[in-house]
Amino acid sequence: MYGGMKMAFEEKYSLEPSEQFNLVGREEKNEDLQLSPSIEPDSGSISGTVHGSDGTPIAGATIKLFDNTGQSFEHVNSNSSGLFDFARIPAGSYFITASKPGFLTPSRIPVSVIQNGSASVDITMSVDPNANSNVLYGIVFDTSNNKPVDNATVELFLVQSPEPVSQGRVLTNAEGQYLFADLPDGDYFVTANKAGYLTTRSSQVHLTNKEYASLNINLNANPDDNTGTISGIIKDQQTGIPIANATVALYSVSGSVEKIVQITRTNAGGLYLFGDLPQGQYKVKATVQTAT
Repeated sequence: MYGGMKMAFEEKYSLEPSEQFNLVGREEKNEDLQLSPSIEPDSGSISGTVHGSDGTPIAGATIKLFDNTGQSFEHVNSNSSGLFDFARIPAGSYFITASKPGFLTPSRIPVSVIQNGSASVDITMSVDPNANSNVLYGIVFDTSNNKPVDNATVELFLVQSPEPVSQGRVLTNAEGQYLFADLPDGDYFVTANKAGYLTTRSSQVHLTNKEYASLNINLNANPDDNTGTISGIIKDQQTGIPIANATVALYSVSGSVEKIVQITRTNAGGLYLFGDLPQGQYKVKATVQTAT
């Protein structure tokens, strides 16, 4: 923790001007002034320098001051020499850090301010190794209502030979948003899917030179999502042995009317399966027919 250094001097009252007046000859002019305290009671200042790990001053950095509970208090910017100054800061304990694009934000430094004192803090910032990386972000929409789709899985692919390589997956937030950061230059695409929708692949995008690219995705509802299946095994009634290659017909039933909607054959284990069936009334009938 940095302690306080006693100021060499202090200005107790601010320099106050009078109104302009005209003095004529031997006139005796009386001009009273009321001075305001130049510093607030129990206050001090914080000053210092922001520099890189090699000691080079960093201009234009945002220096942020927090109170001892971690709440934001005030901020200033460093000048061309990396210098900054907070004036008239109430005495107490604070934390300070700095931020600038291209650099990593350092851990907050504790600093104490004493009455009429000046605390000195030097802040060292390291270069962000991913500063020139790219970002791909966007929103997943439902095409039926153009509303964002939350909790959709978005997978990122890097295009390369012989086939694209997955770079990772994320879930969309409540606003349907996704984001992939720290991406090297290259060609990318994303896929999006969620239960009840068809998987969608985006167009391809080329990222280069610290690009922040937006890529939205539209999901179409899966027309077969609200459907069922019917399956079973066809057996010989006497032996209980499954019958392969049996003909199985699926009938929809409406009142007394039966209509074939699908036909299939059993596999080697006697299994049949009808998929993507809408809700309704059905019957299954099976037979085995051989050529004579």
